[in-house]
Amino acid sequence: MTLFTPLNLVLLAILIIATATGFILIPNGALLPVHWQLSGLVDASLPRNLALAQMPLATIVVWAIAWAINRWGNAGRGAGAAFGMRIILPGVTTLFVLIQLVIVLIGLGIPLPFFRGV
Repeated sequence: MTLFTPLNLVLLAILIIATATGFILIPNGALLPVHWQLSGLVDASLPRNLALAQMPLATIVVWAIAWAINRWGNAGRGAGAAFGMRIILPGVTTLFVLIQLVIVLIGLGIPLPFFRGV
């Protein structure tokens, strides 16, 4: 299993672009939402730097775990693990990208229909 499939690389590029956009365009010290209730109401916020760093860091951790499982995992389960990683890794990365995009868009003042401020 390789981490660097074309899909994973595209998702990683989107995450990097969204994060860089946030650092460039959102004022330092701004509070950004990082957690929402099921109703869409923000119930946790962090300063810009922490809010923008959490999804890239989570992605690195998940990718490192996937790499470690592939490297040192049970070789007898290789086919099943490879199938799971082809589905799970891009799925989790997509989730992190979407969360990052929501954080950046809200930080830029773009209203999103489901997400509401405090």
